[in-house]
Amino acid sequence: MTTVMKEITVACPRRDTTGLLNHLRRKVFHVTTLSAYRTIRETGKILHNKDRRFELNTGSENSFGRLMGYVCLFDLRNDPPDLIQLLECYNFLGPRWFGKQKNSWIVSELAYLLLDPSCYNRIIPNSRVHDHYKATGQFFNMIPHG
Repeated sequence: MTTVMKEITVACPRRDTTGLLNHLRRKVFHVTTLSAYRTIRETGKILHNKDRRFELNTGSENSFGRLMGYVCLFDLRNDPPDLIQLLECYNFLGPRWFGKQKNSWIVSELAYLLLDPSCYNRIIPNSRVHDHYKATGQFFNMIPHG
């Protein structure tokens, strides 16, 4: 499958993420740092982080998706009414753990990679985490409603 990437830049002055959220609504996407995105561009693929080859954020330490060797995605296709709850749980519009100190500012240089709709049938649902827990008793982190 040939991958076509179209880049756009969305600025969020004074932390106004309305424009960014409008680009993400009704889509499935992966969020990462700009430096990781550059690596993705070089390699031509998004790799899982089961083997810890990339920096981990605190939520990824016990992440079901990471530990199973998946690439974690946000699914806003249904634009859930509890989107606010999702943002409170995992603020993908401005995750603190991706911020870097520059002078007296915290700067987040993020990349959002949208999944091609032709791949939607390959998405592993969140219910897989619950099924795994029922079968094994092992609890893993996941993004609820995401």
